[in-house]
Amino acid sequence: MKYKSLLKMVNALPGFPVYRNSTPVITLNGTSLNIEDVVKAALLSELNILLIGERGEGKTQLMQDINGCLFGGKGTYIRARPDMKTKELYELFNLNTLKKELSPKVKISLTQIDEINRTPPIIQNEFFHMCDGYIEYEGKSVSLGEGFHVTVASANVKNERYGGTFEMDDAILDRFSLVVNIDHYPTQTKDDLEIMTSPGGKNPKLTRVEEKDWTANIKDICSHLKTMREEKFDLDAYVALLYLKRGLDWCLIKKSKRFISYAIPTVCKQRNCPRLKEEDCGYIRPLSERAVEAVAALAPSLRLIADAKKGKGEGTVTYREILESFRLVTPYAGILDLVWVRNSHFSNPNFALDKIVERVNSKFLEKKEEAKVAVNFALKGKLDDRIKERFAEEWSFFLELLDEIDSLGKKYPRLLEYVQDEEVIHKYPFMRALK
Repeated sequence: MKYKSLLKMVNALPGFPVYRNSTPVITLNGTSLNIEDVVKAALLSELNILLIGERGEGKTQLMQDINGCLFGGKGTYIRARPDMKTKELYELFNLNTLKKELSPKVKISLTQIDEINRTPPIIQNEFFHMCDGYIEYEGKSVSLGEGFHVTVASANVKNERYGGTFEMDDAILDRFSLVVNIDHYPTQTKDDLEIMTSPGGKNPKLTRVEEKDWTANIKDICSHLKTMREEKFDLDAYVALLYLKRGLDWCLIKKSKRFISYAIPTVCKQRNCPRLKEEDCGYIRPLSERAVEAVAALAPSLRLIADAKKGKGEGTVTYREILESFRLVTPYAGILDLVWVRNSHFSNPNFALDKIVERVNSKFLEKKEEAKVAVNFALKGKLDDRIKERFAEEWSFFLELLDEIDSLGKKYPRLLEYVQDEEVIHKYPFMRALK
C-alpha cells in the first residue's frame, strides 16, 4: 500500500466525540500532537495504554470514546474491584451441554480496565496475560482478538505514585507501553467551553457516544505500520535507538549500569562520579528491551499521525521521532530514580524526561554528521584510529557497529552495492539498518 493511501485511512478514522483536550503533547516538524493523536498512535501500533491522573479528569470518558467511536462499543469492559475473577469474564454456561465454555468475548480486540489499581496485586496479576494478548484457560493459552488486541486501562495517581486502593504491580505496569498522565496536559480554555456547552457537559455522568466499528481499518493500518521499520527508518533512527539502549546505559564505574543498577545513585555519590553531577547519569537506569521495542513501535505511528494531520508526508522515521517516542514511553517505565524526580522535578517524571530528551538531542546533534562520515569510511573498509577515537565511552556502542561494517567493507570492496542484496542481508542481519 502506498503511504498516501495510509494517510487517507488514518484521516478517515473519526475524532473522539466527547473528550476534549487540544494541549500539545509533542511536536514533530511543526505539527502538534495532542492526547487524542498520541492515543490513536499507540492503538495503531497495538500498544497497551494506561491513562492516569486525579479523579474526575476524563480518563473514563476518554476510554468510552475509544471504545465507542473506534471499536463500535464492542470492547470488553472491566470495572476493577478487589473480589473479581478475570476467568469469569471469558466463560459462559452452555445450557445444552451443561458445561462451562469459552465465550465469544475472546475474539474482541479491545479490553478496557477501569481503575485497575482498585484491585490488589494478586488480582492485577490476572490482567498480566490479558495485556500480553492472551488468557490461560484450562491449562491452554487462548489468544485474544483475531490477530489484533490492545488493553486500555485507567488508574488514579497521586504525585509520582499510584493512589488507588492498592499500589500498581510492577509486572502489570510494565505491560503498558504508553502511560499518559492526563494531569500533565491541562485543557485549553476553548476545550473547557466546548465541554461546558456540549450536551454531555450539562451532566457529570459518563456521556454515551455514537458507536461505529473501525476495528478492521485499525488492524489494516497496524499491519502496514509493522513493515515501516525496515522501509521508513532512517539510519539516524537506529542510531538513536541504540543510544537510548546502550548510550544511556554506559557507566564510568562499571561500563554498564546493569551491573550496579540496584546500587545507583548511591554508589555514584560515594565515588563522587563527575557524570552524576554534570549529567544526572546515576539517576537514570537502563531501558528494558520491552521499553526499547515500545519506543521503536510508537515512533512510525507518531510520524503517520503527524503526516495525516498535515495531509502530506513520506513517513520517514528519524532520530526526532525516536526521541519524541522515548519522551512518551519512559516517564513511568521504571528508569528514573524517584527521589531525584521528587526533589528535582516536582514529583513529575514528565519534567525529568523533558530534561533527558533535551540533553540526548544535544549529544545526538553533536555526533550526527561525524557518525555519517564514519559509516561511509567503514562501508569502504577504511576505518582508521583517527575516526575510532571520536566514539568512546557512551558512544562506544557505535564503535562496535563501525568495526562490524568495516570488516564487511574489507570483505566486500563494493559493500554499498551489496546493502540491498538479500543474501548478504540474510547472512548479516544487522545490515538491514543500512538499506
